[in-house]
Amino acid sequence: MIKHILGHGSVAVEVGGIELGQGLWTKVKQMTAFSLSAIKCDGMGDFLEKIRIIQADTLSLIQGGLTAGSTTSECSCEAVRICCNILVERLTPIKEKLQEQMGSVEWGILILEATRQAMNLSASSYYVPDSSSMQYLNYGATSLNPAVDLRQI
Repeated sequence: MIKHILGHGSVAVEVGGIELGQGLWTKVKQMTAFSLSAIKCDGMGDFLEKIRIIQADTLSLIQGGLTAGSTTSECSCEAVRICCNILVERLTPIKEKLQEQMGSVEWGILILEATRQAMNLSASSYYVPDSSSMQYLNYGATSLNPAVDLRQI
């Protein structure tokens, strides 16, 4: 997983897993927004719109993991969480300094200042769960409400 915060405040996330209709990109986008919101900047209400998911290739993400067995979402989201924690840790001192000067700090202002200070706004992580976490039960539920026309019997 590779995350980049671009100079204008948008976030690009490169995902190694493949979106096969399981909602991987949606989950990764939500985890990114949730994890980066820990910085507690003003004006992050529409933050999901600033996040773009990119399908990584073997050049940008050599160890992309695999897409199988319901672990893709879990591994990708945990890798995103780790990356976001790294970025929040880097950004926090700048945010605190700006907060002393300005009171409230908006996301865009924080990123502009971090860019001005030549801060590394990229982070990468690779997460593989230990073998015990792959031994869990998956449950599902369904409901069937048949409609029978007794006149047809």
